[in-house]
Amino acid sequence: MPNPPRLRSRPSSRQTASQRPHEHVVVRHLELRWCDHPGEPNVFTRHLRVLAADAPRLHGLTPSLAIVDELHTHPDDEVYLALRTATLKRSDSKLIVISTAGQGADSPLGRLRGRALGQPQVTRRGAFTDARGPSLRLFEWSVPEDANITDPKVVKKANPASWITLHALREQHEAVAEVAYRRYHGNQWTAKVGAWLPAGAWQACAGETSFQDGERVWVGVDVGGERSDSAVVWVNENRHVGVQTWTGDDAVLEVAAFVAELAENYQIVEAVYDPWRAGQMAQEWEQRGIPAVAFPQSDSRMIPACERLYDAVVHKRLVHPDDGELSSHVHAAVAKHSRRGWRLEKADRSSKIDAVVALAMALDRHAYKPEPVELVGWL
Repeated sequence: MPNPPRLRSRPSSRQTASQRPHEHVVVRHLELRWCDHPGEPNVFTRHLRVLAADAPRLHGLTPSLAIVDELHTHPDDEVYLALRTATLKRSDSKLIVISTAGQGADSPLGRLRGRALGQPQVTRRGAFTDARGPSLRLFEWSVPEDANITDPKVVKKANPASWITLHALREQHEAVAEVAYRRYHGNQWTAKVGAWLPAGAWQACAGETSFQDGERVWVGVDVGGERSDSAVVWVNENRHVGVQTWTGDDAVLEVAAFVAELAENYQIVEAVYDPWRAGQMAQEWEQRGIPAVAFPQSDSRMIPACERLYDAVVHKRLVHPDDGELSSHVHAAVAKHSRRGWRLEKADRSSKIDAVVALAMALDRHAYKPEPVELVGWL
């Protein structure tokens, strides 16, 4: 960091010389201070300070070393630019960026990584990539896309830190969703912001679907608003997928009539719907003898449903008809993370994801196995 005017500070009464990490170093809140002469503990000439990621306040610095942590979380390039342009003020100045894998090439970290990988010398050996050029160098540890991430030994190769153990990785794999495990522990990049499936996973499930008259099916219904489509998705015991979508003001009527047609051809175990838009429609289904189940779009319901859909796709446990509209909705969805997990959301306001949401609901109810009723006695 720069050599500022000498700072005089009173030694902390709670910290003795023997407790300091080094006789020249004094620890302060969010700051390490360096004393050239241990005999003069109140005189400091250099420091390493933690600063907020507030770009306007970072301009004007003259650092000898600047470290940007977790650039993947930054909404724009402003902090990076403020510190990168500051390195011009000193010939010995260095900028280091440390980050987990990001989401998408069109992001602050994605653009920086793209420039690094476009340099003259790029080599990869297993999980390690080294890209270097005249003024930029990238060290990246990441699990290859085709590697077996269920093996902690494979993932450990992307985690060279000694304190990250096989046992810890195994626990993380069991504790977090696979889409999060791949990114945060396997350091695997996704193709776009919030991408929720590995590249090619959805297409790998495309195939010939088969439905028999009278067989049991689970139906998911998502009725969209003015800017969305409406979709009906049905799934049979073998997880073969059928889909129909509509656009326009008459979509609600089309959906209601189509579910009634499905009931004539198949045995609908459940017609699952979002009660916010399809409550009246569900009452009509029940009058026709179609079992209707409300599926509120809350995190407590959608997070497990989205994780179940992800698992079915990644492990090829469903077959879809490669329908263009369904595939479009799948690819328009992104993973929105929260403390409870992740769920599917629109990439932007114009995105349409109604069909994939309906599929998630149908698969969730397909997997639901109610506990058998046990008679414990008579009253």
